[in-house]
Amino acid sequence: MKSRGIPPAGAIYGTVVEFFGGILLVVGLIVPIVAALVAVEFASIVGMKVFKMKASYSSIDPSKPPFELESFFLVMALVLIVLGAGALSLDSLLF
Repeated sequence: MKSRGIPPAGAIYGTVVEFFGGILLVVGLIVPIVAALVAVEFASIVGMKVFKMKASYSSIDPSKPPFELESFFLVMALVLIVLGAGALSLDSLLF
């Protein structure tokens, strides 16, 4: 990951958040907290693609990677922060 300019701590953070956070999101446990961590991760990915890789939102040029999928995941994480997990989650049963 050093070749892409990602610090080792960022790679570890991304791995842990995507693996354990994904499990917690599927189960529906502490969803707003996990969604905030996912939002931070994808905001940093979008920022890296825009400022370091000079990417555009949607691009057909193979030398410039688009960041439309990462921005979609960022918006979905923000929606989960605002709306929460829903009625069929462990959060609604426990809290």
